[in-house]
Amino acid sequence: MKDTFISSEGRIGRFVFITRIVLLVVLTTVATMKAISYFDHWHHGNYSPLGPFLGIVIGLICLLAGLMQLLKRLRDIGKPAYWTLWMLIPGVNVLVLLYVAAAPSKA
Repeated sequence: MKDTFISSEGRIGRFVFITRIVLLVVLTTVATMKAISYFDHWHHGNYSPLGPFLGIVIGLICLLAGLMQLLKRLRDIGKPAYWTLWMLIPGVNVLVLLYVAAAPSKA
């Protein structure tokens, strides 16, 4: 089966998971900063709220893609999919991400 970035099917290893999560965080950060910079310096009206709004939309899309990567990684380490619900609890979500990034794959 071909591994697609936005699908929750399949399994991924630690290195691929960490790389994809870092890529999504960087993409969100850079896109938000560029959007804020662009709309803050646009001289055809007051469109400065569009920068953060665009950043939020891009962040939500990247969040969904990150959850798909988390599901793949959970499948790879043999944990149930409902572990993604831990991502809703602040503080615990960081611990879950660190555990998932460090746990060895099941054979």
